[in-house]
Amino acid sequence: MYISDITKGRDNNLDLIRFVAAVMVIFSHAFPLSLGEGKADYLSVLTHGQIDFGGVAVSIFFFYGGFLICKSAHRLQNAGKKYFKARIIRIFPPIIVVTVLLAFVVGPIASSSNISEYFTNAQTYKYLLNSVLVLVHDLPGVFENNIYGSAVNGPLWTMPVEFLGYILCFLMMKTGMLQLKYTKWILPVFVFVHIAVIYLFSPQDMTLLAWRPTALFFAGMVYYVYRDKINFSKSIALASIILLLISFLLGIGNYTIILFWPYVLMYLGFGTKLKFKDFAKHGEISYGIYLSGWPIQQIVCQQFGGSMNPVVNVAISLPIAIVCGFLINKCVEKPIMKKLG
Repeated sequence: MYISDITKGRDNNLDLIRFVAAVMVIFSHAFPLSLGEGKADYLSVLTHGQIDFGGVAVSIFFFYGGFLICKSAHRLQNAGKKYFKARIIRIFPPIIVVTVLLAFVVGPIASSSNISEYFTNAQTYKYLLNSVLVLVHDLPGVFENNIYGSAVNGPLWTMPVEFLGYILCFLMMKTGMLQLKYTKWILPVFVFVHIAVIYLFSPQDMTLLAWRPTALFFAGMVYYVYRDKINFSKSIALASIILLLISFLLGIGNYTIILFWPYVLMYLGFGTKLKFKDFAKHGEISYGIYLSGWPIQQIVCQQFGGSMNPVVNVAISLPIAIVCGFLINKCVEKPIMKKLG
């Protein structure tokens, strides 16, 4: 059995896994947001800073994204307009709505500045650049007394990286670089770059933080290209889990993550006998949770005086983020898809 045999149709666990990943992001962010920059979650402590739950979650989003986007690029390589339209209406409407609400509703309420100062400050309007993936982290006087700092929506840094991946994937497919005969020559270069980046940068460096999801996105693309060549079995998936765990125990997990983790994700997403294909029948909310989670956690932290117990932060923030995820899906994503999709 090959990867192509288990990834046909919609009988998979991707919606459930993406929801779990969104929850992991909130859990991971609760530690620095509640206790201060540099504070890490339990997985980071266990792996001596190699990876945290947030890093695992982002790698999940990007690997599946790479696989599915490559599939879309292959199907629509002669219909570039349709390909990019699908990407644009998926990403931009929710991020525009969240950005506008943060700037013009949440910001004035949470800010230490008065209303006049807030709305006459150019920074308020610069924040809207997040809607077009130009990152602006602060709003005037918002969260400035929180222990982590004033960043309004830190996770947005992944969005330009993701959209660049969409562009590169389409260009590589369009130019034929994702054909088997060419990909086999790209792979050694990719592995060399991966090793070099891991070696040169510390796990907390932004370059490495951005590279890891990029590498997993490319790994997803490679899995699609080799879908008829990669043999799939439960025993290989189990061996991959064991080898990945050993790698992190040995301190080399960031080197080997692109080798073992993608196979594990393919098994969890498509290979289990029990499938939760109807998990998101009422709405796929992971993107909405991802976009709203951080500002909700910052608001909760502000209500507790700027710092708090991270587990309490999660207990309060997560249900609110889930509700926001449903609202974003129902009021933004579904109507846009219905009208423009």
